[in-house]
Amino acid sequence: MKQTVISQDPDPKVPVLKTSFIYRNQVIQAEWFDVDDKTAIPDLPWQQIYVIGDLEGKVPLVYYAHGRENLPGGHTESGETFEQTLRREVQEELNMRVVEWQPIGYQVLTNPDGKVDYQFRVVAKLEKLGEFAGDVGGSVIGYRLVDIGEVNQRIGYGDVGERMIARAKNTLKSMATVRDGIFRI
Repeated sequence: MKQTVISQDPDPKVPVLKTSFIYRNQVIQAEWFDVDDKTAIPDLPWQQIYVIGDLEGKVPLVYYAHGRENLPGGHTESGETFEQTLRREVQEELNMRVVEWQPIGYQVLTNPDGKVDYQFRVVAKLEKLGEFAGDVGGSVIGYRLVDIGEVNQRIGYGDVGERMIARAKNTLKSMATVRDGIFRI
C-alpha cells in the first residue's frame, strides 16, 4: 500500500516526502516538510509537538502500559504556544528541561474522512530535573534511553522516521558546533 515519493524541490510549500501508513485499520496519507530554522516555522494549527531529545548522547523514548514506545510529546493545549507545548510535554513525560531546541520539520496527516492533523518535530538538548515520577498529563509510564540509530526501529515511523532521524543527527551536530564555538572564545 505504501508508496513513498521524495521531492528535491526547494520550495518550502512542497513536501519533501509523501507516503502513507495504516493506523487503527485506516490508511493515513502523510506529507513531510523540512524546516531548518525557527523563523521558518509556518503558522499552522499545530495539534501535536514531538521531540527527538538528546540527554548526554542518548535519546529518551517514552513507553506506555501496552508496551508501545514513542517520542516524547503530545497535544497542544488551548491558548498554549508552540514552545510552551514542547517544554510542558518534556517535563511531564520525562521530568526533564529543554536546554535548547531547533526545528527539523513537520508532517501533515490526512485521514480517510479528510480530517487533517499538523504535527511538528524538533530536536532538543535536554537536562534531567529528577527521576521520572509519572506523567501527570497522560499515560506514559516511563522512558528508556537509546542510541539515536535505534529510534526508528523502535517507534516504527518508516520513511518519515528515517528522514527525521537523519535531520536530527545533522541538527545536533550543528548545535554542538555552535555551542563549542561559543565556549572556545
